[in-house]
Amino acid sequence: MIGKVVRGNDIGGLLRYLFGPGRANEHTDPHFVAAWDDGVVAAHTPGGDPRLKHLTALLEQPLAALDNRPSQAVWHCPLRTAPGDRGLTDAEWADIAVEVLHQTGLAPRGDASACRWVAVRHADDHIHLAVTLARQDGRRARDSHDYAKLGAACRTVELRYGLTVTPARDRTAPKRPTRAESEKAVRQGARETPRQQLRRQVRRAAVLSADLAGFIEHLEAAGVKVRLRRSQLDPTVVTGYAVASPGNCTADGALVWFGGGKLAPQLTLPRLDSTWAHGRASNSMQTRAPASRTLSRATASLLHMSSIASRVESGDVAGASTVAVAAFAKRARSRAR
Repeated sequence: MIGKVVRGNDIGGLLRYLFGPGRANEHTDPHFVAAWDDGVVAAHTPGGDPRLKHLTALLEQPLAALDNRPSQAVWHCPLRTAPGDRGLTDAEWADIAVEVLHQTGLAPRGDASACRWVAVRHADDHIHLAVTLARQDGRRARDSHDYAKLGAACRTVELRYGLTVTPARDRTAPKRPTRAESEKAVRQGARETPRQQLRRQVRRAAVLSADLAGFIEHLEAAGVKVRLRRSQLDPTVVTGYAVASPGNCTADGALVWFGGGKLAPQLTLPRLDSTWAHGRASNSMQTRAPASRTLSRATASLLHMSSIASRVESGDVAGASTVAVAAFAKRARSRAR
């Protein structure tokens, strides 16, 4: 479950957008699936007149009772299932809306004085929550740490409905392809966008390398173009890098470059340098320790390969690099003996 939070101050404008055609006529059959009052859903059945002016007035009533109206009085939260997830019914989306608002504290279960809100569905794979940030008892709503709370709520509904488990909200999730990138990949019949392909290739190169030189060597061997960024104060110091796929060009024929941070937060050069340094430190410690001989070399090699592959697929570059460096060091010591 993928959710985000957008704040604003025009609940009427938000409702008009949600019930309108959308920017590209993508909104189909807009209707309510849940609200703070069950009567709202009953009064606005799918395909019926939503009476947005009346609903806007109802949602704004608690705001009018505040001594000081907040500058951003509208909490807007789109919630979307991941690609490949099954379709959810209106009843399931309604339960998800209630769970999210309960865990964020904007509308806890059983709190009749909580914020007023509606959940609108106008597509198969997502809904929108629209909340006015004023409680019905005259107090302002508490929305602190709502982003983290939203993440916890998403984990809950993912497990409840068997949905794809998305990365934790610790700002380490890979960058998602833009709409233009996805559409271009579809037109070209590609299974993944250039950004996704480069992310996979960079992760693999990072795991197989122990330093920047080896990293560049593995990338170039895979056919990836590499461009280094150097310090303006000391040109001998490399501060970052960018990569490009030879066939991914702009309309003018220029290569489309992606910095490591545009692929995933773990793939910036400082993070990779830290990963490689950790791997070298682990290697040094293992060199001094007595080598275990409880497994045959063939079995140990297979275990290392399996561990590396699983860590690469999950995006754990640091863990995969540590395993790879340790495996190579052990093999070198065995040959030396």
